[in-house]
Amino acid sequence: MLLPLTGAFVSGLVLGAFLPYFPVSIFTFLLLVAAGLTLLERGHRLTAGLGIGLYACLLGGLLWWTIAASEPRGPGLLSGSEPRTMQVVGTIVEPARHRPDRSVMIVSVVRVEDERGERPAAGLVRVTWRDPSRLFAQGDTVAFTARLRPPIGTLNPGGFDYGAYLRRHGVEAVASVSGGRGPGMELRDSGHRSIRWAFWHRLDGWREQIRLAATRTLEQPALGIYLGLIIGEQGFLDPSLRDRFMATGTVHILSISGSHLGLIAFLSFCSVTVACRLLPAAWLLQLSRRITPTRLAALLTMPPVTFYALLAGAEVATVRSLLMILVFLLAVWRGYAQHLLHALAAAALVVLVHDPGAILDISFQLSFTSVLAIALVLQWRGALDERHVPTGRRLSERLTGWLRDYAWITGGVTVATLPLVAYHFNQIAWLGLLANLVVVPLAGLIVVPLGLLSAIGLLIGGGATLPLGTLNEAALTIMAGAVSWLARLPGAAWHVASPSTVAILCFYTCLLLLGWPKTRPGLRHAAAVGAACLLAWWAWSPRDLPERTLRVTFLDVGQGDATLLELPEGETVLIDAGAAYDSLDMGRAVVGPYLWDRGIRRLDLVIGTHPQRDHVGGVPWILQSFDVGAYYGNGIARPLRFYHSLQRALRTTQVARRRVEAGTLLLATPSCELLALHPPPAAERPLEGAPWSSGTRLNNHSAVVRLDCGPHAFLFAADIESQTMQLLRTNGAPLHVQVVKVPHHGARSSLHEAWIQEVGADIGIVSAGRFNTYRHPAPSVMRAYEAAGTRLARTDRDGAVIVTATMSPTGLQMHTTRELRPRPVRLGQAALSGELRNIRLLWQPWVRD
Repeated sequence: MLLPLTGAFVSGLVLGAFLPYFPVSIFTFLLLVAAGLTLLERGHRLTAGLGIGLYACLLGGLLWWTIAASEPRGPGLLSGSEPRTMQVVGTIVEPARHRPDRSVMIVSVVRVEDERGERPAAGLVRVTWRDPSRLFAQGDTVAFTARLRPPIGTLNPGGFDYGAYLRRHGVEAVASVSGGRGPGMELRDSGHRSIRWAFWHRLDGWREQIRLAATRTLEQPALGIYLGLIIGEQGFLDPSLRDRFMATGTVHILSISGSHLGLIAFLSFCSVTVACRLLPAAWLLQLSRRITPTRLAALLTMPPVTFYALLAGAEVATVRSLLMILVFLLAVWRGYAQHLLHALAAAALVVLVHDPGAILDISFQLSFTSVLAIALVLQWRGALDERHVPTGRRLSERLTGWLRDYAWITGGVTVATLPLVAYHFNQIAWLGLLANLVVVPLAGLIVVPLGLLSAIGLLIGGGATLPLGTLNEAALTIMAGAVSWLARLPGAAWHVASPSTVAILCFYTCLLLLGWPKTRPGLRHAAAVGAACLLAWWAWSPRDLPERTLRVTFLDVGQGDATLLELPEGETVLIDAGAAYDSLDMGRAVVGPYLWDRGIRRLDLVIGTHPQRDHVGGVPWILQSFDVGAYYGNGIARPLRFYHSLQRALRTTQVARRRVEAGTLLLATPSCELLALHPPPAAERPLEGAPWSSGTRLNNHSAVVRLDCGPHAFLFAADIESQTMQLLRTNGAPLHVQVVKVPHHGARSSLHEAWIQEVGADIGIVSAGRFNTYRHPAPSVMRAYEAAGTRLARTDRDGAVIVTATMSPTGLQMHTTRELRPRPVRLGQAALSGELRNIRLLWQPWVRD
């Protein structure tokens, strides 16, 4: 009974999430459901009580989502959308997350002070403290002065919006403070004196003790893996190593979530069961009179799993996973192993009643799916059957059976989570079927027990270093080496386009039919073929560009540039790839996922317009992750770390390196030409007088590229300033185009009205970051383009901008990511038309006029 009722409630939550966009369709659907339930009751296929319960849960879920989404909120920390500098006093409410040079904390604000004076306030602030001079724990009351701004992310088709993620989790503002150059953060009151926070404060102290001891004892990559596995600290893990774990389908080992806790619980459960079965027959008989080995194993598994989750920081995702596993174990302990699905449904119900928005969270989806897959496999394999205690089997047979069960669990989790991983991470981790058989036993049987033993020994005995440090280093290094070796197998990292929601539902329907015992053989065979066809389609991920169509995408990479050209004959060109910082690489976070989502695995050309971080910082990762035909740069070298990374990537990938010079035909196809207009050859230096470290000189030597495809022309002007604009006019460069990438993010130094008039573009694209410190774009520049009749689009407001063109003179269209997203519909005369528009947006990548 609980399982269908929970399913109805979850369906109601989903309907509630879509209600603002499809009110007419959802109300119609509710009427049809009511009519269907009535027909089933009259046909005696459904009892009246169950029908009423199902419909009540469906409406309850919809109502609960609506109430949660419309909770009244206070005035907020920021009265408007602009950043403001203020002093903040608040309490740290989550475990601090650390990197080698910074700490990140979530602060619940109590009061603020700015030019309007001191006043009470409420809300969450995510604070990044660079070069911290001390450490804080949960419950500590702190004060700091910083520039608070709303959470922002990037807005790209199918991309991850980090700002929206923070806002969904209640974070109203973000801030950054410095310990080296400023006052940093001040402790006002310690959490250990608070009844509410004393335990969590002590737990944070233990975590910090383990972290400091590990940093003194272990070297990379062992350090990053150890901290991720034992205390859930991800900040010390090398991104390239994380990519290798992702490629092999073993990245779940690094984050303590459903699959991790579930597998650890399974290993603990099996260990206790095996230990019971190894007891002398008389002892086992005495034990069985009081409690069965299965129930004892479930009971004894609860404390270590709970301690492990708390030590990992007890984050929301970890607590959700813990709750599901505890309910799972409780059902086994109570002898309700045959009702495990109902137990998991109850756990999901508790989580969703507390936080309805969790249903849209990837951590909840992966955790619940993983634990559900483990439960189904265990139940199907009969591993929890208390009536079957094979005490007489040999150890080798028991070991073989255990390995067989484990292989089924690994395969079940991998297959069950495959669509979600493909959707959120653009990858099919097919190697996980093999890699998990190697890595998970190594982690579960050796690395994690050894690491936890060392951590417990440190907490009990004290000391500055980690006990058993040498053994930990060796085990972790072996695991890192095994993952790295597996990741080098051909095709290990198989990236795909995100599957549609409909395709994912079809895939899970096929799995349900395959596993359902009452499914007829013919239907089971059809389900297997359907699932295989879906997997093959996802693995292929064909490109969806219509024939003889040009598509140019100006990606939202914050304060920087990244433009993708998809030519009618299939060639692809990437111009710049955004910035790369210590904690964020736009090539990895934005450009790469977008290319995969478009079905692009090869780039014919990559052009780095000039060696500045916001243009070529993300290029090294692109060179290392994609098949690149050639790289074009302007030939200027700089003694900076991001440029050294670019040079190293070019050497290791052996991508052909060429120099952009005016007059060079970079690419020619039957319908398109890509021509360089600037900079001049190295022998000609008309722009002298400033060192290469000068931003103005670097900008003025940017590569300027013109694309001509049939009747359409594009100008990609990089960061050139007014001096180069005049030079291009003097040299007679072909400047008149339909679409122009506005130079230098719309900076005032790139204002040249005569150049703007000569370009005469119908469409202008400004690539800039929201709230950037340069205040790009300048209002005077925007007015100049508008006066010339140019229609402007801005990535800081509109997100990524997509321009498509057919080979006809009138076949040019521009759309932005923001306008391509469904909009809430108000009930009224225009409700149906607005809803039809949203439906078209769901079924078509962009609307054609």
